[in-house]
Amino acid sequence: MLQVSSNTIFSVSLSGLFLLAAQAIKSLYFHPLSKYPGPPLAAITFLYRAYYDVIKDGGWVEHLFSLHAKYGYHFSCLLLNFQNSSISFKVRAYNDIYGIGTRFIKEPEMYACFATDKSVFSTYDHHLAMQRRNAIGPFFSRRAILNLENVIQAKIDYLIARLLTYSSTPANLDLAFRSLSLEIITTYCFARSSQALDAPNFQHAILSVIDRALPMIWLFKHFPLIQKVLLKIPEHFASILKPSAKGIIDQKKMMGDQIDAVMKDPASLTAGGHETIYHHFLNPNDEGEFYLAASIGAPQETSSDSPGDKAGPKDETGQEKLQAPPLSREYLLDEGLYLRFAGSDTVGNACTVALYHILTNSHVHKTLLAELTEIWPDKGLAVGYEKLEKLPYFTAVIKESLRMGHGVVTPLPRIIGPSDAEIHGTTIPAGTVVSMGAPILHANPEIFPDPSCFIPERWMGEENQSLDRYLVAFSKGSRSCLGINLAWCELYLIIGNIIRKLDLKPDNAS
Repeated sequence: MLQVSSNTIFSVSLSGLFLLAAQAIKSLYFHPLSKYPGPPLAAITFLYRAYYDVIKDGGWVEHLFSLHAKYGYHFSCLLLNFQNSSISFKVRAYNDIYGIGTRFIKEPEMYACFATDKSVFSTYDHHLAMQRRNAIGPFFSRRAILNLENVIQAKIDYLIARLLTYSSTPANLDLAFRSLSLEIITTYCFARSSQALDAPNFQHAILSVIDRALPMIWLFKHFPLIQKVLLKIPEHFASILKPSAKGIIDQKKMMGDQIDAVMKDPASLTAGGHETIYHHFLNPNDEGEFYLAASIGAPQETSSDSPGDKAGPKDETGQEKLQAPPLSREYLLDEGLYLRFAGSDTVGNACTVALYHILTNSHVHKTLLAELTEIWPDKGLAVGYEKLEKLPYFTAVIKESLRMGHGVVTPLPRIIGPSDAEIHGTTIPAGTVVSMGAPILHANPEIFPDPSCFIPERWMGEENQSLDRYLVAFSKGSRSCLGINLAWCELYLIIGNIIRKLDLKPDNAS
């Protein structure tokens, strides 16, 4: 039997401690980013941030405010681990990181935790992301969304009818708005109802699944091995080992069933009598393979999505048409998961923030209702998006709601490269992870005085148009939110219809 002496164990342990101490000293005093201020513990171990993300349930963003206050107004150094050094910037640096013209790639470790590797959102390589974005982008153009307006309005009318049944009991508007936006994106993708608006108290299973899945993102980010294990082992065992992982497993299963159904019967995507994303997304050839529809103008791409190099369809001259490679089920699944999550939570949360502040502020409610009534004298008739978006006070209310709701609250990391870059007047080494969270910008008192107060007037007048550059609820640049046109249309139509057609009052008990 192999014998290990206590002296050997002691020597190995001492050597390990010595190496850790040496690495800590190097990170604190000799690392290229050691000149930037920041908490020493964050320079030594990734567990510093993991504590706030995992143990404090996503509390890192809140902690960032205190770090910026303590270590510097413009930026603070946050070293995540020995390999990935990160700087969190503040205020003026946003456009340098995310603006038009930047080509920094997304940090793979962050986006891998969403388990939607093939989606536009999780594609970290800039070139490949642009190919995928160009393919799906036309479905979210302004013209495409205007063509969808009657579908959106019909869903809103149905929600209003449901809310009228709550005349004697309180309704959870947060769930109601998330159910509505879920119903809209599901219908636009698959020409079928999610039935979210019919769920008792708007507590639909898909929303519950999304809520259960969100806390797992932080665990997966900091401990990716856990994600790999849970997503590889049988679902039953994964749910036993980590019950909260059931949300992600259930979410993939629900979407997978839907993808399988439309791949088996693509004709079902035309049943709604309106354009759908997956109807154009799927373009079967004679062999039954699915391609991005030619009308999208999808560029050629070479990726692991393609199962092989098979000849595509011919044009009238007999030459092979240039087209994207066949779409894998994995691609369709990941894109569907991304669209459903982004399409349900972002708009739903913004509507909740808006209604809360409108209903608890009599001046805002009165002013908005008066503006709506002036162009909408008969509330029994519909008023279109293009008319509503011209209302200055209504627009200011939506912008203020987006500012206070933030959109995606966590900083979205980018990797500097391929060479060093200048961020807010400071040269940052290539390979550094840089980020900036929307709340840091939206809550800055120098840009938005009294940032905790809901003040739509701050957005009005020509002198305040410059504030638009600091509204980043949909991010900025070439990697900004794909569905921004759909989101704006939904916000105008949902909030406008709710305020004009219903007499709502906040439930003080809740």
